[in-house]
Amino acid sequence: MKVPIHKPVLVKEILSYIDFEKKRIFLDLTIGEGGHSYEIIKRMKEDSLLIGLDIDPDVLEVAKERLKTDNRRVILINDNYKNFPLVLKRLGIEKVDFMLLDLGFSSFHLRKGRGFSFNDDTSIDMRYRKNIRSGEYVINSLGEKELTHIFKTFGEIREAKKIARKIVQEREKAPITTGKRLKEIIESLYPAYMRKGSIHPATKVFQALRIYVNKELENLKTFLSSFQNYLNKNGVVEIISYHSLEDRMAKKRFLELEREGVIKVLTKKPITPQEEEIEDNIRSRSAKLRVAKKI
Repeated sequence: MKVPIHKPVLVKEILSYIDFEKKRIFLDLTIGEGGHSYEIIKRMKEDSLLIGLDIDPDVLEVAKERLKTDNRRVILINDNYKNFPLVLKRLGIEKVDFMLLDLGFSSFHLRKGRGFSFNDDTSIDMRYRKNIRSGEYVINSLGEKELTHIFKTFGEIREAKKIARKIVQEREKAPITTGKRLKEIIESLYPAYMRKGSIHPATKVFQALRIYVNKELENLKTFLSSFQNYLNKNGVVEIISYHSLEDRMAKKRFLELEREGVIKVLTKKPITPQEEEIEDNIRSRSAKLRVAKKI
């Protein structure tokens, strides 16, 4: 399998919070194509261990391809990051020294047929794993009220009701089965100048569907409820979010745990990419990094 080019975000900033001088256990909760882990493995001690999780078995194969040349200890596991306590238990590990949670989706998922892209003319699947209902099911089965709620809650879209109504009208003519058709339906509601802006009108709709289909906020809530119990003293947790809802959840939980004396927040404001990184990788523009340390 050819490893696709993928640019992990905020690499320099993420690495700056890691102490590589001692034996460590690293946990990459959403390893994706292995970009961040590749940089960690290059720097970690020979007797350190990196554990990488990903819910998508296909993208995990890409990570295996990327990391296979390294002879240090690496364990890759196909599982949802919310299940990390069970994974650690199976491995006989009580606590780790570093956790990285990147809540973005990989460029791998923009491939034709995966249904994550609004330029996909073959699918509107949007699932990381096939044991849940697809984006196509959601778009063609849920009512106007439910779709409005999804777009408003997970996409924070002002025109949520108008978009939901248009989708319901159009699917009566023929089922909506591709990302490209859904994009065209959304485009028809906006003037031409808005379709050519830096952020396409369909972007937030697809984001909302992806979050809903994969229960992404529920997964994050589960993780935030217990991660602190699995960090060693002075262990570091880093969370990269791309959506204001995710960022608010991480911020709120960090502050709660700081007030309880459990962690120390190391980023009073989230770290965002510098202009050069955004120019080099446009998908990094909405990334926000929050970091905390176990006390």
